[in-house]
Amino acid sequence: MGQNEQQVRQLGQQIERLWEQISKKDEQIKDLQQLIVSTQQSLDKLLEHQLAERNRPSNRSRRSSRHSSRKPVYNRSFVNQLIEQNFSIQSPKDLQFCGQGSSFCTYAFRHEQMDKNYIVRCAKHSDSIRRLRWEEQLLPQLGPQMPISIPRFEKISHMDNGLPFCSYPMIEGEPFEEKHYHRLSNPKKDVVIEQLVGFLRVLHSFPVEEAVSFGIPYRQFEAVPIEDIIQFAEKRLYLHLNSDQQERCQYWFDFYRRNLGEFDYQPTLIHGDLQSRHILFNTNTNLIEGIIDFEDIRISDAREDLYHLQDSYGDDFGRRLFQAYGIDKSNFSHQFQFRRLTDIISEVFIALLDKRDRETEHRLRELRELLLQPLPDPKNISTGT
Repeated sequence: MGQNEQQVRQLGQQIERLWEQISKKDEQIKDLQQLIVSTQQSLDKLLEHQLAERNRPSNRSRRSSRHSSRKPVYNRSFVNQLIEQNFSIQSPKDLQFCGQGSSFCTYAFRHEQMDKNYIVRCAKHSDSIRRLRWEEQLLPQLGPQMPISIPRFEKISHMDNGLPFCSYPMIEGEPFEEKHYHRLSNPKKDVVIEQLVGFLRVLHSFPVEEAVSFGIPYRQFEAVPIEDIIQFAEKRLYLHLNSDQQERCQYWFDFYRRNLGEFDYQPTLIHGDLQSRHILFNTNTNLIEGIIDFEDIRISDAREDLYHLQDSYGDDFGRRLFQAYGIDKSNFSHQFQFRRLTDIISEVFIALLDKRDRETEHRLRELRELLLQPLPDPKNISTGT
């Protein structure tokens, strides 16, 4: 009996030790599960931060007004004094704030002695310096070849804070908005298209090697890498789409991955920001007067300029533009659709991140409408640049 009791006691001790080991394993498993959850949350936050940082600095704006209500970095008093010191003018006439982008704060004034209106662009920060130097070297070479006006700098100097400013005779006109295009007769539309194509041909044919020597950078079309956009879509966006919309969106992503060669291009000098407020239009002659603000110029895909123009002015404009430029648009329709898809997804992400519900719903409606369009057929893809 004593031996049996001893065996029972030993078995009981073994069972207690096993339970202790099991309890410790359970605690370790719980710790690992918490670590996995914490790591996933950190990765999600990192992805959100990466996407947000890459999207927020974008210079592209849907604002169409040449004049801006955003508070200027440099006030009227500062610019008034700057003009008096550098143009030998007392109390410049009609000093007006025109707006500011990410790099420059811009004013216009009347130079009565010269009988001209002038633009003054003041650098906002150190990065503005290199952008101004690109323009300083490039624009004088482009200007004589251009069919329309571009800025012709007459003065580049420095403000008291050490940052540069430039000035040039104002190119008269108002922002070329979509309504202006649609009011034109068909022959006039073709004339305007030819003006823009003439501008693009000169710009896109500029030697890339020379542009590189000016310090002009190379930059991909997409502000956010496609794989990051796909990750966001799979983690956050699909929650807002039905199963059919998810499948169609995933088809586009798979199509992109299977046809990477279709998205290759010959690096070209591009404007990079052809929005309406940078294209100046004469409503009396119904002609483009000029194109301004080359601060985002870069070496990238020439079709980016075409894409932004079509996005601003619609399919009829895009059809005429591609025909005049000499490209078969059907060869690239899937690329335009995919780039539009990624643009909208990026905008959805930012709206979600900023908790702007109305903007989120607006962009989701855009996305759902885009996903209703026919999907690309890989059999019908033809290569071109």
